[in-house]
Amino acid sequence: MGAILPAMTVQKFGGAILRNPEGFRAMVSIVGRHAGHGCVVVVSAIGTTTRTLASAAKNASEGAFHSAKEMLHGVAEAHLQLTDAVIRDEQLRRTLRHTLTEMRNAADNLLKSISVTRTCSARTLDRVLAVGEDLARSIASAALSEAGLAAREVDARTLIVTDSAHGNASPLLEPTCHRVKHALGTSPAGIVVTQGFVACSEQGDTTTMGRESSNLSAALLAACIEASNVTIWTDVEGIRTADPLTCAGTFPIEHLQYDQARIAAAYGLKLLYPTMIEPAEKSGIPMHIASPWNADAPGTTIDGLTGSVRPMITTTEHNGRTQVTMLFAPMPLALRAATAVIEAMESSLGTTEIDLATHAHDQAVTIVLPTHAAPEAVRILHREICENPQ
Repeated sequence: MGAILPAMTVQKFGGAILRNPEGFRAMVSIVGRHAGHGCVVVVSAIGTTTRTLASAAKNASEGAFHSAKEMLHGVAEAHLQLTDAVIRDEQLRRTLRHTLTEMRNAADNLLKSISVTRTCSARTLDRVLAVGEDLARSIASAALSEAGLAAREVDARTLIVTDSAHGNASPLLEPTCHRVKHALGTSPAGIVVTQGFVACSEQGDTTTMGRESSNLSAALLAACIEASNVTIWTDVEGIRTADPLTCAGTFPIEHLQYDQARIAAAYGLKLLYPTMIEPAEKSGIPMHIASPWNADAPGTTIDGLTGSVRPMITTTEHNGRTQVTMLFAPMPLALRAATAVIEAMESSLGTTEIDLATHAHDQAVTIVLPTHAAPEAVRILHREICENPQ
């Protein structure tokens, strides 16, 4: 497959970044640095938009159209206010407000239909949820255009093809690359703005690809255009040895191999999801995780290069219990650390509801315990395997 736009990069911006004008300004600054070689910008829905839209669809399916409409209009109003704060040019702002209002009106009609039938199929829910990414894409494109960057807005439904498993659709690489070539292949180096999460089935229906699949969208597009790299811009400066909100004194993890990243994702590392790794790995495209608030920091690079990796700790919660996982630590050290946790939990918290398992193939040790005990367990493990390994 020949490169479509040589040296292009893919820059993905999460909804936590684009929730305020400062985030859009950071996006414009970053994209401006890559514009000369061409850049595909992928954006997620802003803030809690997707969750609010899901709640609106649920209310509508229960016949509570007024409540559903209020939720939708709250989302639309927040985007209009963001538009007024981000876009200074009066004509551009007026045009964008009109576009966003049309999107809101179309979603209004969709919620009304759901309310009348008291049914919201997975296919219909995908159409509702996609509104969040549509709104974000249009604001991002306008912000880049106002900054003098030649941004072209392209709906992801015209680029990414999936199966028909609504709500968790799987992308189809060959038809996706065919569409991407058709849409972008004759363009000069420039900026393309599209949305993550959203795609289109072979039958022409709007689909969504599951939780946090905007990163998957970015990796897919990078593979199709043979991008030089893809950067995931988040509100944290890359991956660390544990969640810094839980554990003080964590260390940055500047490099992971693709297989290490896939394992970390499978065990619940919050910044990674298993599906996003495969397209980049197959194409040998490096992925970078960084924060626009400190764009010059090393962040975390994921690629095929070998190298040592620090041990790390991940958590996943389910039904009041949390699985705490130690990854990439020598097994004797991890087991000793797990013993320290079990002893501490028994003496200080009075709990013996702890399950321990080893996963040698993944170089992982898991401890499952009550969720209220998990933060202290993470701190003990971090001290034992990351701060003072003996």
